[in-house]
Amino acid sequence: MREKKSFAERVKVLTSDEEKKKYFLVYVGERTESLYFDAVNELKEEIRINPLIELVPIVRSYSEEGWSNPRKILERIVQNMEELQSGKVSYETLLNWIMEYFQDQGHITNSRPLKKSIWNTLMWICQEQLGVTLDKISGNPEEDCAKIVSSLEKETELENLMNDVTKIIEYGKITFAEGFDKICFIVDRDRESFTDSQYEYVLEQCQKRGFGFYVTNPCFEFWLLLHFNDVEKLTGNSCLKIQRLLQNKDILRGN
Repeated sequence: MREKKSFAERVKVLTSDEEKKKYFLVYVGERTESLYFDAVNELKEEIRINPLIELVPIVRSYSEEGWSNPRKILERIVQNMEELQSGKVSYETLLNWIMEYFQDQGHITNSRPLKKSIWNTLMWICQEQLGVTLDKISGNPEEDCAKIVSSLEKETELENLMNDVTKIIEYGKITFAEGFDKICFIVDRDRESFTDSQYEYVLEQCQKRGFGFYVTNPCFEFWLLLHFNDVEKLTGNSCLKIQRLLQNKDILRGN
């Protein structure tokens, strides 16, 4: 998981010396939720969100693209928080940092085949040259990053990458301040999201770790429709389902 850097940019410059509290948004859905919170960020002043509050989405890293299981996503963000505290990261995390930095800096284009080729090369370097699997922990991320980037230059047409090693390490870290900032886990509560046992596990882990647990019931898209006063007047098959949901209090309570 990675911090969406461009989203967190401050529009209004504060004159106060007060610290900004970051709310890190971890959502299971990748499209609708992203569009919604991007819009919220753009309209922060208009909707009167305190300028001392900063919304920072946490999005999928390269190797996590397509993930939709809430438990799997939660366990990865927990892993990332533990890596942040210990300073030791898995080689998979390290490779994701390299991919994200080079893509955001324009060293790698947004071509899917090219990104896949670079990723495969990075995995090959770890396995064949460093002799490690992606789940192994790097005791010295900057040193290992330098070795991987040096090999990447030799194996590809990418050039002048070594000066970016320190920047890669800093760029990849989630800027979470424990005890001050807050992780907000946003999930759907429909039958296709996860089982009851998985739901209870995610809820328990969020409570244990002090994460905010926010449920869109039954799904985020339905919650968006509830922003409109005339939602009950909509027509069509999908809207008939919405009207039934509105009338079914047990479903809305998650029973």
